[in-house]
Amino acid sequence: MNKKFVLAVVLFVVLLVAVPFIQALFFTQQTAGKIVINQPINAPYLKNTKKEITLVFFGYVGCVRVCTPILHQLNDFYDSPQFAPFQGAVGVSFVNLMPELDKNQPQLFAESFNPEFEGVYLTQKELMSIDRELNVFFSKSLSEQGEIDHSDHLYLIEREKSGIVVLRNIYTTHPINRSLIVDDIRKLLSEKNE
Repeated sequence: MNKKFVLAVVLFVVLLVAVPFIQALFFTQQTAGKIVINQPINAPYLKNTKKEITLVFFGYVGCVRVCTPILHQLNDFYDSPQFAPFQGAVGVSFVNLMPELDKNQPQLFAESFNPEFEGVYLTQKELMSIDRELNVFFSKSLSEQGEIDHSDHLYLIEREKSGIVVLRNIYTTHPINRSLIVDDIRKLLSEKNE
């Protein structure tokens, strides 16, 4: 077997094991299924979102194993009576991790789950800062050509009146913990109205 290939596989496995530990060092507080961040982030691709609070999911157009089930969960959640009071203030954005696609593909993909969802296209350059800024893991799949292995977290992001984008929480459980997210959104909106 090629030594470079074996070394690459070993390095990849080490990264898969090390990433959660490294992420834990950077986060301020973690509770069951939620990591509390409350830090401003540089996310120019989210500054133009229509809503003041956004649930953001990172994936890629055509991903059927991870993205499709989670986007279906988000659609069910978004259309639920539990979420209805927040639809005016809270949006859902799908951020594409595969820049090789046509720029309108992420929007079409997001809308196929819910016409209110926003799809965000990122260039290769913009993608380079996501893993550092938001600790989003993604890499080309070693087992399936044309696929991407990526984290499946849901991010709660707030756009403050000053225009600053703040990462509030990262949700790590699946299926989505609706009650936890609703409580956090309710708290954020009540703080904004004080």
